[in-house]
Amino acid sequence: MKILLVNDDGYSEPGLAALESVLSHHDTITVAPFSHHSGASMSLNLYSPLTLRQHDPQKYSVEGTPVDCVKLALSELIKGDPPDLVISGINPGANVGNNTWYSGTVAAATEAAFWGIPAIAISQEYSSAPSFDLSSKVLKKVVDNQLYKLIDSGMILNINVPDKTHKGFKITTIGNFSKEIPFTRINGGDSFRYGPYEIQPVRENSGTDVHALREGYTSFSLISSVRFSQPSSNELRQWCSRQS
Repeated sequence: MKILLVNDDGYSEPGLAALESVLSHHDTITVAPFSHHSGASMSLNLYSPLTLRQHDPQKYSVEGTPVDCVKLALSELIKGDPPDLVISGINPGANVGNNTWYSGTVAAATEAAFWGIPAIAISQEYSSAPSFDLSSKVLKKVVDNQLYKLIDSGMILNINVPDKTHKGFKITTIGNFSKEIPFTRINGGDSFRYGPYEIQPVRENSGTDVHALREGYTSFSLISSVRFSQPSSNELRQWCSRQS
C-alpha cells in the first residue's frame, strides 16, 4: 500500500520517525515541514519559496506548512500516482477539543481529504518524555485492519492516544473547551506568550475526545472537511429571500 506521511513538527522529529518505522513494510513517502509548524492549521506559505530538500530516497522536507507539504506532494512529487492513504503525525501532544481546529497535524490530513484520499491524523497525550510505542501499535492496528476503508470520502479520522494507560477505543465527538489556556506576560511588559499546554475542561458531560483520553481510551473522532451546515431555523433563509 502506498502511504504519504506528513507532520507539523518537522521532518526530523521522533514522532514522524516512529510512523516511518512502524509502516516500513508499506510503500511510504515522507513530505514534511523543514521546521516546526504547530498551530499552523490550514495556513499556506504564500509569500516565500517552498524550497524542497531530499534527505533520503523517499523522504523530503519543504520550507512550508503542513498543508503546503501535502499540496506539493500530490501536485508534483507523486503527481498522477496518488497514495492510498495519508497519515499525519505522530504529534507529541493531543489534538482534542478546540485545539483540533488549530492543529497543523489535523490540517495536513484535511488537505488530503479535500483530494478525496483517506486521511488519518494521529496524536498522543502530552508527556515531558514521550514514547511513541503505544501510538505506533495503535496506528499499526488501524492500518493492518484497513480501517481507513471505513472513512467516507472527504472525512478525516482524528486519533488521540493516551500517554500510558490504554483500555481500548472509543468513538467520540470533539469537545468544546470551557476555558482557554491563560496568557503569560513577558517580564511585566506588553509582550505575551501562551501558557503551558494543558487539556482544558470541556462543556460536555461525556462522550468527547477529552473524556476518552482522561479515562485511558484512544479517541476516534470523524471530522468532515466540508465545513457547512444548514441553518437551524428557516429565519435566515427567509431573510435572504426577502432581499431578492
